[in-house]
Amino acid sequence: MAYGRQRTNRRAAMELLLFFACAFAITWAILGAYLLAPKPMSAALGPMKTGSAVFFLAVYAPSLSAIGLTFILGGLSGLRNLGASAIRIEGRWWWIALSLIGYPLFWLVVAMIQTALSGKPLGSVPYSNWYAVLPTVIASGFVFRDAGPLGEEFGWRGYALPRLLELMNARWAALVLGAVWAAWHLPAFFLSGLSQSKFQFGVFFLMVVCFSILMTLLYIHTRGSVLLAGIIPHMWFNAVSKAGIHPVDWLAIGTAAVVFVIGGRIWRTPDVT
Repeated sequence: MAYGRQRTNRRAAMELLLFFACAFAITWAILGAYLLAPKPMSAALGPMKTGSAVFFLAVYAPSLSAIGLTFILGGLSGLRNLGASAIRIEGRWWWIALSLIGYPLFWLVVAMIQTALSGKPLGSVPYSNWYAVLPTVIASGFVFRDAGPLGEEFGWRGYALPRLLELMNARWAALVLGAVWAAWHLPAFFLSGLSQSKFQFGVFFLMVVCFSILMTLLYIHTRGSVLLAGIIPHMWFNAVSKAGIHPVDWLAIGTAAVVFVIGGRIWRTPDVT
């Protein structure tokens, strides 16, 4: 039993290292080339900017790496399982609801509380950002135009997280994956054509780790649904700012920290497929 467990752990660790190596190698090689030789790279492949073809290639590295490794290591059955996780809708209704509307709803409640505390009428909250602008952003195909949700989540939540959960408990898995996920973005902070160049890496790092905590909870309570725990939350994470909704960093970090420390029973890991 112990030997079999050790073999399973070694295999999971090796598969994780292969995935992280592939994802980082592709993305960092592309972005690093633009950092070191911007003019030749721009002349050959076009400028590095959000929405360009080379940008999509760099951002899709986690999902492409996951799909390739899944096929090599698990064949067609592995690919079917990975694909099934992207359409799986399972779990108690409140976890599904949290995935579908929790993130924007949280910031709506925060905006209402902030307005009330400032002495202004609740009618002064820009509700149209939630009921008009945000749905328009989503309906415009944001999940496809923004490379993050589909380009990354087959990797982070579809491939890496289940293997991390074989090696450690859910809390540690959330922290490790969040740190790796944030670090993978690092070269983007040095390229002016990318959105990350406008942010401070330290704050971004903490926000990504905190979001990884919440996404891990969704994952373990939706039977490993990459759709509910990865693609949809990632879409909300990127889309709310496009709708004029501005998350409060310290509040997001504080909320995730409280959930992490005193979450109790919600961190118990159900069976995940």
